[in-house]
Parts: sequence; structure tokens; C-alpha cells
Amino acid sequence: MPQWQTVDAKQRFSELVEAAGAGPQVIMRHKEPVAVVLSPDEYRRLVRQADANFASLPARSPFAPGEAEPVGISLSSSG
Repeated sequence: MPQWQTVDAKQRFSELVEAAGAGPQVIMRHKEPVAVVLSPDEYRRLVRQADANFASLPARSPFAPGEAEPVGISLSSSG
């Protein structure tokens, strides 16, 4: 992914936004990524993908329904 230093991203913001249309743009500060600029289409795609993954989470669980309880919380009536 293309990388931009924060000072360059600030000075060339319009160019950064335009480049995001071609793919994610990583903003770097002191050699560390601090942000990613995405096009609206890419953002929506990622949100749909995350929603689909979350919705299928119970089906991918290694536990049978009712087998797992939240840590520190008893769901039984005797607890």
C-alpha cells in the first residue's frame, strides 16, 4: 500500500484523497502507521465483509449452543 508521511499528507491532502480512489493510502508518523484513507466504496465493502463474518460467527464456533458461558458470569439458576 502506498505510504504518506503525515506532513506530506497534510500538505497534499487533495492528492491523498484522489489517490485513495485507486486503493488504501497509509499515513505514517515516525515510521509507524497511524491512519488509512479509503474510498467510500472500499469502506462499504469492508463493512459488508465484517458484517457477514460477524453474522456467521455462531456457525463457526467450536462450542455447541449453550456450552460456553461468559467469563465470570454464571447463567445457571444456582449461581
